[in-house]
Amino acid sequence: MRRPLLLLAFLTTASGLAWLWLDPSNLRLRIDPRSREVALLLPAETIGRRTAAAVLYALPELALQGQRDVLREQLTSVSVTSADRVTIGFIPGQQPELTLDTPEVSDGGKVIPGLARVQLRSIPHGYLLVHAAPANALLETAARRRWLGRALIEAGAQAETATIAVGESDDGAFLVATIAFAYRTGEEAEVALKRLTEKQGDYDAFGFAARPGTDRITRQTRLLVIRLDIETDLVLQALRRR
Repeated sequence: MRRPLLLLAFLTTASGLAWLWLDPSNLRLRIDPRSREVALLLPAETIGRRTAAAVLYALPELALQGQRDVLREQLTSVSVTSADRVTIGFIPGQQPELTLDTPEVSDGGKVIPGLARVQLRSIPHGYLLVHAAPANALLETAARRRWLGRALIEAGAQAETATIAVGESDDGAFLVATIAFAYRTGEEAEVALKRLTEKQGDYDAFGFAARPGTDRITRQTRLLVIRLDIETDLVLQALRRR
């Protein structure tokens, strides 16, 4: 597994340009507003991706146990694979609502933040985005299923929202994911950054490392973004065991 690397400095700089040419405006979609987590899937990007099937099989873990099999069947249907985009709204206590080519609306629904869309487009072959507001239920599932390590769970504990974007390297050797935590204040974001990096050694050490200037940008934006490059074979082995 490649060393996790905090890429907030890069991502935030890239986002400044993206406002001009990636059209990262908020996307308001016809999704039940009671949804606690919203997943946005781009089926065309899953074609030929080694990790896609395993990741989409794991996605229903965000739902209750009795609701997962129905969603897994839906995610493998021909109608899903042929759609331009698919959304899943995870409503507490109810069957997740999967919608094909979800239309935009002017009022109501759920909003996919513009920066989350930039996050998805900033990774190679990004095919899945999961946005959680509030963040706690997503982090509880990630901890229970061991999708994320303890350090990341603790870093996101005070976050208001969490967004995970998933893609894959050009050669299929690595799953590429970014995790973005948004905090109420810059101080909370900076504290989370320090907790994540304080015991990890210098920039060349294995573990979480922050590029110079990340603390300042974290404080200004109230965002903490972590990029993970994980060997595909390890991802497949881990998801099969869980």
